[in-house]
Amino acid sequence: MKNVLITAGSTAVPIDQVREISNIFRGRTGAMIADYFVSQGVNCTLVTSAKPTNSRDLKVIGFRTFDDLKDIVEAEIKNGDYDAIIHSAAVSDYRVSRVLDRDLKPINASTKVSSSHSKLYLELESNIKIVDQIRTPWGFKGKLVKFKLQVGISDEELKLIAFKSMIVSQADFIVANCLEWCRERAYIMGADECLAKVQRNDLPAELFRRLA
Repeated sequence: MKNVLITAGSTAVPIDQVREISNIFRGRTGAMIADYFVSQGVNCTLVTSAKPTNSRDLKVIGFRTFDDLKDIVEAEIKNGDYDAIIHSAAVSDYRVSRVLDRDLKPINASTKVSSSHSKLYLELESNIKIVDQIRTPWGFKGKLVKFKLQVGISDEELKLIAFKSMIVSQADFIVANCLEWCRERAYIMGADECLAKVQRNDLPAELFRRLA
């Protein structure tokens, strides 16, 4: 394993040219994984919306929106030579399709929506799943690691959901956790259903071991 692509951070969802929706994740896990892989002699490209890590040997590509991330990952797959992709970015499931006033009439959001409106509604439509494009149609043949986060479910439910999600995306491994304890531990599952529970700080080493 020589070259690895890692995604990290959150994708912004623009409302207009100055406002956006995001999520609570800031790319720390992806940066931690990238730093560890670089320390093991791997050439890493970190695609992130967060601040770069301290590693001087790490190639960093910044993004802000969903479309930014999609375009970068597609281009890196088609133009790069990666042995593995670790897709840990917290990607927005929805985009803003329309901004509506209190009477549900569309508002022009191409510049800045006026603050004079007493109430606004956002109409959301689903994004494609970037991780589901990596194999087909983008044609990546190397190892793929997917991340899955859930909220308020049991460990057994999480494992079942994660395994099904891994199969859908044709991933080789999936890292699964729940919001309630995601900063403490995670599960790593392989396509062979081999399951390991690891502490968060041990996650980079365990991923490296499995991919190598």
